[in-house]
Amino acid sequence: MAAKGLSLRPVIVVVGGGMAGIAAAQRLFEQGLTDVKVLEARDRTGGRIWTQSFGADTTIEFGANWIHGSIGNPIYELAKQHGILRDAVDPEDLEGPNVREYENEMFLLQGGRVVEAAVVSSFVRDYNKLIERCESIYKEGKPTQPGDSAGDFLFREFPKQLALSNDRDAVKRTKMMLFKHYLKLETCVTGCHDMREESLKYFGQYRELPGDHYNNPAGYNVILDVLLKTIPPKCIAYNKKVQCIRWKEGPDSAHNIDGRGGAVVECEDGEVFPADHVIVTVPLGFLKKHGRTLFQPPLPEEKLACLARMGFGVVNKIFLTFQQPFWDSGCEALHLVWDQDESDTNAPEEWYKKMYAFYIDDKAPNTLLGWISGKEAEYMETLSEEEISNTFVSLLRKFTGNEEIPQPVRTMITRWGGDVLTCGSYSFIPVGGRGDDINTAAEPLYRDNTEVPVVQFAGEATHSEFFSTVHGAYLSGQREANRLVNLYSSTNNTPTNSAL
Repeated sequence: MAAKGLSLRPVIVVVGGGMAGIAAAQRLFEQGLTDVKVLEARDRTGGRIWTQSFGADTTIEFGANWIHGSIGNPIYELAKQHGILRDAVDPEDLEGPNVREYENEMFLLQGGRVVEAAVVSSFVRDYNKLIERCESIYKEGKPTQPGDSAGDFLFREFPKQLALSNDRDAVKRTKMMLFKHYLKLETCVTGCHDMREESLKYFGQYRELPGDHYNNPAGYNVILDVLLKTIPPKCIAYNKKVQCIRWKEGPDSAHNIDGRGGAVVECEDGEVFPADHVIVTVPLGFLKKHGRTLFQPPLPEEKLACLARMGFGVVNKIFLTFQQPFWDSGCEALHLVWDQDESDTNAPEEWYKKMYAFYIDDKAPNTLLGWISGKEAEYMETLSEEEISNTFVSLLRKFTGNEEIPQPVRTMITRWGGDVLTCGSYSFIPVGGRGDDINTAAEPLYRDNTEVPVVQFAGEATHSEFFSTVHGAYLSGQREANRLVNLYSSTNNTPTNSAL
């Protein structure tokens, strides 16, 4: 029998049509819970998955870029099952250890000087060992000082490690430059502004999956489309900005379902969606900004406090498209390595120093892709594309020594910090945060004195091991769908469809 008071035909509203929301809806339909409505505030699905094509040979990822790890990754398996993995990559590379190769990446110093490959290789080997030591603090339960950050640890330990090496002084200076360069890269990986914001105690809580980081040649949206094909189009409503979720509506509510009570989702355009269950999949940044007003009654103080502690940073991309490449064929990245005493951003006007490298993606062979994080990424959002283009062309000329580098034919950037629906890019565990905050954020709001969830939470920030990733978002959406599948599986009747 179903739990007391449960409908055999539950109405489920999913707020948000990103990966978590679409994964939840797909799973619900697959298991026969088909009275589902996905409310998406944009005119497209995907959320922070956002692929655009510019002509026949240029595909740009404004959002998610990689499948992070190929072994045990449900997104990789989904792509593999549907024949989406279609570029010429050696399967042994994809399914072997996750070891990045750097021989096709150039590490440039000002004036066109290039860091020797042997120095880069030696540094990367030592740096990765240091990152592993940093991660081991969480994995092995080692003690830390209150307020100690991953950045504190790295700044403390790398000079010690360098001092014990047999490198010449000039090589040590170069490795110190590379160290500060890599900390900029690390902020883009983690999503923070500065590694001194990242908790040392919980730095190793994120679990890296083995295997290569796979960049799908057809675009990330193709993977999302596989899931969308299983959901009837009428079950997704676009341009539906939710302004309030009333989650303690009684049987006498004007919007109750068959006298059952439950929840009511109100949209800015006045449309109202009653529901037995609401799965909220909006980004953590949106919840941090609107958590006190989005729900009536308000969220419990414990959940609000945990949302406030959690980290959600800004990472943006820069796309410079040229008429034809000025870089060597086969080059995969141009790293801009600043001298040690010039590396830091000392004023907003020096925001460009935070951008550490331009990558070349086979999906857009004439385009350089740069990454930038934190306050500098937010500052960049205030600038025009022309100013951004001029700034980076000047830098490229300075670091390559090639004064003939032309202006790009197109310059684009992302503006995730100013995006009112995301309020940032992805989550991390900051100093002062707790690893278990993620589970608290994911905990549903239940019907009074029952274990029946009325409001559930999904999204990358609610996965305790894979936060900040698409597979984390996917798994969280499935988790919340399975919560309802399990709740209703005790009934002897299969839920049937009724139109919303």
